[in-house]
Amino acid sequence: VLVSEEDLVKIFYKIKKVNKSNALEQILNQLKEKELLPVKYNSPKFPIILKLLGYIFGDGNIHFVKSSSKGIISFRGQKDTLEEIKRDVNKLGFSCRIYSRKRKHFIKTHYKEYSFSNFEKVAVVSSSSLALLLIALGAPLGNKICSEFGLPKWIFDAPLWQKRLFLASYFGAEMSKPKVFSKHKNNFYRPVVSINKLKCLSDNGKKFLYDISKLLKEFEVETKKISVDYFCSKENRCRLKLILSNTTQNLINLYSRVGFEYNKERQFLANCAVLYLKLKERVVKKRKEIAQLVGVKRLNGEPLKSLLYLTDEDVNFRFLERSYYEGRKALPCVPLNFLSFEEFIKERTSGLAESGILWDRIERIEKVDFDDYVYDFTVSWKHHNFVANNFVVSNCGVRLLRTNLTKEQIKPYLEKLVYALFNNVPSGVGSTGKLSLSINEVKEVLKKGAKWALEHGFGSKEDLEFTEENGCMEDANPDVVSQRALERGREQLGTLGAGNHFLEIQYVEQIYDENVAKVFGLFKDQVTILVHTGSRGLGYQICDDYIRYLQQAVQKYGIWLPDRQLVCAPVDSPEGKRYFQAMAAAANYAWANRQIITHWVRETIMEVLNKSPKEIGLEQIYDVAHNIGKFEEYGGKKYIVHRKGATRAFPKNYPGIPQAYKDVGQPVLVPGSMGTASYVLVGTEKAIEETWGSTCHGAGRVSSRSAILKSVRGEELARELREKGILVKSDSWKTLAEEAPQAYKNVDEVVEICHQSGISKKVARLKPLAVIKG
Repeated sequence: VLVSEEDLVKIFYKIKKVNKSNALEQILNQLKEKELLPVKYNSPKFPIILKLLGYIFGDGNIHFVKSSSKGIISFRGQKDTLEEIKRDVNKLGFSCRIYSRKRKHFIKTHYKEYSFSNFEKVAVVSSSSLALLLIALGAPLGNKICSEFGLPKWIFDAPLWQKRLFLASYFGAEMSKPKVFSKHKNNFYRPVVSINKLKCLSDNGKKFLYDISKLLKEFEVETKKISVDYFCSKENRCRLKLILSNTTQNLINLYSRVGFEYNKERQFLANCAVLYLKLKERVVKKRKEIAQLVGVKRLNGEPLKSLLYLTDEDVNFRFLERSYYEGRKALPCVPLNFLSFEEFIKERTSGLAESGILWDRIERIEKVDFDDYVYDFTVSWKHHNFVANNFVVSNCGVRLLRTNLTKEQIKPYLEKLVYALFNNVPSGVGSTGKLSLSINEVKEVLKKGAKWALEHGFGSKEDLEFTEENGCMEDANPDVVSQRALERGREQLGTLGAGNHFLEIQYVEQIYDENVAKVFGLFKDQVTILVHTGSRGLGYQICDDYIRYLQQAVQKYGIWLPDRQLVCAPVDSPEGKRYFQAMAAAANYAWANRQIITHWVRETIMEVLNKSPKEIGLEQIYDVAHNIGKFEEYGGKKYIVHRKGATRAFPKNYPGIPQAYKDVGQPVLVPGSMGTASYVLVGTEKAIEETWGSTCHGAGRVSSRSAILKSVRGEELARELREKGILVKSDSWKTLAEEAPQAYKNVDEVVEICHQSGISKKVARLKPLAVIKG
């Protein structure tokens, strides 16, 4: 409870001293009737109160008339602002009137003295009950210049969307509007929040602005400094300024995550600025990538004239020439012909006035993985639109396709093929695919797995025969999957994602077992395609949901854990059964995901090479999960085997492997780190005897992502791999650096240990020709 009846009584006697004519009882009854007391974070009308409170800290005032002790709340601003405030006050159940009066102003600055007259508009609410309620929540009483006040403590514990409402309303009153320099028409001034204080209260003003800065950090908005200007039109006063950083990303974060309330002009300019800055950022990124590519081409001995195909409206020949001969140490600027902010607004709002809507061309749709509730303009709820940048990765599996092509046949097409696959198989954090499913369709995917993909024209019946569990675990139950997980799965089917997930064009460098390789359809120098991805944001959300859910089960069953995230429950308990059903649903989504990616890969390769499926091949060797729990029998007993950091390795004639492989055993797919070899192994009896039918699933990390970023740059890594004959295309240089080969163990040594121990046997070694990453 933020404000209780007792709190209001204390405030009443502190301010009004005497309870005339039962005023206190009337105030309490009125607030209760209007459902405004007690005040909680989840009170239905609290978002409106938050907005009004934020504006009062800026261009508002609360005072009590001496003669009548009546509470008066006033708001200054433009007519449209005050009309919006009036509507919100009415929603709370109070009356509000807007007045206009002529005022004379005198302003003294460092440079000049100004005087002018204008008509000032003010919205007035005459209500002691609302005034007391706002004061109880922390609103300043009286003249803010002459009084000490700060942000209320409860605001720091409020949900982020409520902090946003408060800040946006305050900024609607006090923050400078988005504006560019007159000479540099695509560079923005630093946003500024100004307050006036008596000089003796400057420290109080600094503390207030520091707390505003502290809240902004939660939205990844950085402050440059707090300055104090003692030159003021009145000698005993000073002006304090909170000055924010004007870097592109900081402005995008400010205007898109916080923005403005109660100020249509600033709202409109902020909307325009966000799109303008993102366009500017995209052009700068494009020019940077082309400059890097030009540098690589020069090192490879390619002449400048051969790069003319790179020129367009954003990259002229002069830029190519300077990048080629001089290189670039600093980030490139936008080109001289880039639209000014004023021109951009005129072009993008043509016919739309200042509605806040802008014209834009959709290139692709990407969804941000975000572990919390998200509200956007499609949600039927008034207080919306905060998104925070958090992302996570999902569990995974591997699928290997074989072709009828050799590496020499593919090399002339390789570069074109890499770019085509990168465009047709979406990758990167929060990437979304060509499919957009309804919630019911997602549930169908969770039930049917790869079979759903097949029913919708993605792949062939043979693909299912060569997929673990035939691409579907029958225990899956979509009804135990949260709404948030289902939402995250709607647009990520058929996408790679980020992290260590990838799509790789390889060739068979070495065959270790000719007989088994022949059964798997492998031959020396043959081109293969390896797909490594999983259940994306849906799978992670299920995991995250059930960590919280099973923490209760741990307490219920009295289980001691060395780490609170190592949650568990008896497998036959209601909680255990529920989780297994959800995990099976995630596995089904992952199989469907790889099935659809396989379809995109086949379509792309056929189109680029202009060959038929029969000529190319692209049959599936196998698809196996890398992180899954399965019920299996060993020695006549039934166990649940959880393979985390491991993969299945069943021997010949063992239940659950394709009929075509019965005489040799199950293919084991072991991807290496980026730029290193991958392996095809085969399962053995030794694995059944010693490791519950399991073997290694990859190289395994030896260095954290943050640590490797200190020593590796993505651009340099891409160049090094190209020099080794391996093309790399990634959505992010940062992700590329995070997945550098030196961050992992030596896959050759890991596989050799498994081979020598007998828990799986080497069949073939595959080397990369090209890698596509998120």
